[in-house]
Amino acid sequence: MHKLFRSRLLWIGLPWLVLVIVLSAGLIWRGEYTTEQMAERTFVMADDFTKVRKIMVRTNAAKEIVTMGGGSEFVEQSWEGGSVDVAGEDFGEKILQNVLSSDPDWALRLFGTLKVRTLDEYIGQHVVTLEQDVEITPDSIRSDTNLKLGSERLLGYAMTTRLERDSDQTQVKLKLTQQIKTDAPWFAHAIADRRVRASVERTLANQEVAMRRLIEENSDKTWLFPLR
Repeated sequence: MHKLFRSRLLWIGLPWLVLVIVLSAGLIWRGEYTTEQMAERTFVMADDFTKVRKIMVRTNAAKEIVTMGGGSEFVEQSWEGGSVDVAGEDFGEKILQNVLSSDPDWALRLFGTLKVRTLDEYIGQHVVTLEQDVEITPDSIRSDTNLKLGSERLLGYAMTTRLERDSDQTQVKLKLTQQIKTDAPWFAHAIADRRVRASVERTLANQEVAMRRLIEENSDKTWLFPLR
């Protein structure tokens, strides 16, 4: 009777013992896990696109958009073709010829490099380099920002921003994809996925708030922006 009882205890307790050993091993030997998460956000601003475009260009929002999410801070920016300071008084010959021309179908294309310091809890504080491709037309702004030189943890970053004229309003579409290497045991991969995705979604939400604030704070200053 006692042997049978001990045998049953053994069979009941053995699976739990194995589980405890596996979990303990997972905590001690934490494997590296790379998670790639993407989020999108679309919203409408009740402001005419022409006004929004003037403010976005004049305040160099191509730089600000990346840091608006709160997960990084600005370090340095440069543009090809001599247009180093888009927000300054000297727009460069190319910008003046395109933006201030009488051609109703003008278009401005800018290529540049942006350096930011990451502040994300998973990535840590590191300076990373991003490539920027910006196109501005009378009815749209397109900005693509992609990782050029990351860090040990940040393996991928792709941010797309679209602003388009929508009648007398402005439609905004944001998309962010991040690839981050984390320290997580195999059983916590789903947790890492959820946390990184939540971080990406929070970044886009913060960008919307900051973008709306930027337009609101400069809405009465558009007469200072000599852009058609």
